[in-house]
Amino acid sequence: MKTQYLLLPPMNNFIFRSVLLAVTVLLSSCQKEENIPQTDYAIESDDFFQVISNYPNGWIKEAKREHDNPSEKFEYYENGYIKSAKIYSSYPQQHLYMEVSRSEDNKPLWSKYYTPEDDLWFETLYENGLASEKKVYSEKGTSIYRYEEGDLTSIDFTRADNSGTSSTIFNKIAGTRTVTIKKDGETILEEVYPYMEGIGASILTNNQVPLANPFANPEGNYRKIDESFFHNANWQNDADPIEGVPPHRNFYEYYFPNNKFATKFAVSSELYQSIIEQYPVTEDQVLTLNNMYKEGSSSFLPPSEERLSLTKEMKQDPSLFELKYGNEYVDKVYYGKIVYVVGAIRNMPTGTKASGEIKNLARKKMNLIIDGTEQLTAEEQKTLDKVWFEVKFFSTLKAHRNGIILNNSDDFNTVFQEVQDSESSIIQLEYATFENMS
Repeated sequence: MKTQYLLLPPMNNFIFRSVLLAVTVLLSSCQKEENIPQTDYAIESDDFFQVISNYPNGWIKEAKREHDNPSEKFEYYENGYIKSAKIYSSYPQQHLYMEVSRSEDNKPLWSKYYTPEDDLWFETLYENGLASEKKVYSEKGTSIYRYEEGDLTSIDFTRADNSGTSSTIFNKIAGTRTVTIKKDGETILEEVYPYMEGIGASILTNNQVPLANPFANPEGNYRKIDESFFHNANWQNDADPIEGVPPHRNFYEYYFPNNKFATKFAVSSELYQSIIEQYPVTEDQVLTLNNMYKEGSSSFLPPSEERLSLTKEMKQDPSLFELKYGNEYVDKVYYGKIVYVVGAIRNMPTGTKASGEIKNLARKKMNLIIDGTEQLTAEEQKTLDKVWFEVKFFSTLKAHRNGIILNNSDDFNTVFQEVQDSESSIIQLEYATFENMS
């Protein structure tokens, strides 16, 4: 019996070979995909970072950095905003130095700052996202700052031994501040000054209590600066804005912060305080951009007669002099505008590949918002959505104090133009000491 062969017509033979080739390619492709390791976006603990609990979607609920002696402990809401955070210093000794509490819609509720001796240093209470009361404690005494809708209305200071008090009442409408100082219940000074502190205004640096102006007719020599400092969006280890947001009060004594944040500047700078309390912890890095414009400055040198007279008064009764005038006075005022932008990531995946991918997309997104450059693809946006990423705009304008969320370049252009159209304000007060006045 002869073997029979099935012969396909030429066309059918071609179709068969095409299908066979397609199946072979598909199987080969599947095998290659199986061999390619998939990117792992999981958030897991490592040697330095401990995830204590997670939400159902895998995002962090509670975590801390470093196991035995933590540097940070924090809790997120399910939407990624900070619920609470405790920040620890390792120098000069390990201690809690900053603690914040915030609402689910990212409004501050309260914050507390501590000394290396674990004593409460100053605390702030908030209403509807704006400061309502701030208390500063020290061996000199206690000062209480009160606010209405975020505007400072009064400062009361009581010496530790109750022998003296000072009170400053601010009247924004009248453009004045009234300073009243009492010793042993008797009024020893009551004066009305301009609403904003300026040249010659004195302060007790220990509690940052503004006091009386000891100079008769302080006039500053104005110098136009007209300088702009722009810093492109760069990765930073934390959201400390000390380089881009200079301290509102720059005291004579050099201050070198041993902690993560220069918390001393948070006492008098609502902008600085707002930023560090919104970003007290960072799981990896943050993108920051800043733009500072210095319009000009006024400098002041007291006349020699006044310097000699005040030096004599200070030596005769140092305690009374400090009660009235504190220990430093404003000898220079800087005017200008400040812009600060933060792009922060939370719920960062642990894997190096995944975190690197996320950071590249975050930078691309922020560049898109700032410059209107190329859009993210749908797949790239889907990947970025695996984490919490937010870009926020801050400035010296009260409306921008707690930040404005930016979603696109139109948002950025709108708020930046608001700053451009505004008048320059006082961005820094620089102080000199009475001791070095003569």
